[in-house]
Amino acid sequence: MNTTAAALQAGVTTATIRTWCRRGVIAATKTAGRWVIDAASLAHRITIGALKTRKATVSELPFVLTNEIRTPGPLLGVIGPADALRAAFESDTPITLGGKYTGQRVHLGHTPRDWAGRHLGGPRGLDYEMGTYPTHPDVQGACYLVDDTRLEGAPLLRRIIDDALARSAAADARADAADDAYLNDYYE
Repeated sequence: MNTTAAALQAGVTTATIRTWCRRGVIAATKTAGRWVIDAASLAHRITIGALKTRKATVSELPFVLTNEIRTPGPLLGVIGPADALRAAFESDTPITLGGKYTGQRVHLGHTPRDWAGRHLGGPRGLDYEMGTYPTHPDVQGACYLVDDTRLEGAPLLRRIIDDALARSAAADARADAADDAYLNDYYE
C-alpha cells in the first residue's frame, strides 16, 4: 500500500504516514524512493489511535470520592454526573466508586444530627452542582454527600474513617487531660 492509500485509510495526511514510516510506528519499507506500507501494521496503528482518542461514554464517567465539600462538618462527597447521582440518591441505591477507591460501594445522603445524636431533618444529598464535563458538554456534574453510617459496601473507606475517628478521640482525650492538669495546678 502506498502513502496516499494509507493516509486515506487512516484519516491522516500523507506527511503523517511518511513520519510514521520513518519512526517505525508502522511497518514499511522504502523501495525506489517510495514507502510501501504493511496493511496489517497500519490497521493496528489505526486501532491504537482510535482507542486513545475515544471519549468515555456518560456511563463510563467515574464516581470519585472527595473531601472538598461545601457542607460544614467532617463529611465526604462523591463527584460524578448529576443525573446519575440524583437517581442513586432518590432510589437509595449504592454507587460504585472509581479512582483511588475503585470498587467501594457507598450510599448517598447525609442526615444532620445534633451533639446528642438526634436527627435534624431528612437526609441531604446534593452538596453542590458543578459545571459541565469538558469531554461531555451535555453532562452536568455534581457533588453528593456520602452516608457515612452505611459503609458496609466500602470496608476500606470504613477503616479509614474509623482510624481518623480514633485519632481524633485520642487527641481530644490528650487535650482534656492537659486541661485537667492545668486546672488542678491552677486551683491548688
